[in-house]
Amino acid sequence: MSIEQSFINEFEIEFIDDLRRLSLLKKDVAEKLEITMPTLNSKIQNPETFTVKDLKNLKELEFKLESINL
Repeated sequence: MSIEQSFINEFEIEFIDDLRRLSLLKKDVAEKLEITMPTLNSKIQNPETFTVKDLKNLKELEFKLESINL
């Protein structure tokens, strides 16, 4: 693991906070986005890879998404 991979990004912190606030599991989010868990984890680490559809679905789940510049 490189040093860069050991850091958690701002979006990931916000995502985890939202999961707790909404009492959701990553599995629930992956199902809503119709993606696999590895794909979800990749998108969380690289939030610029979320599609517009993904972002709409996250908003429907009531994620704040404040760290993403829309």
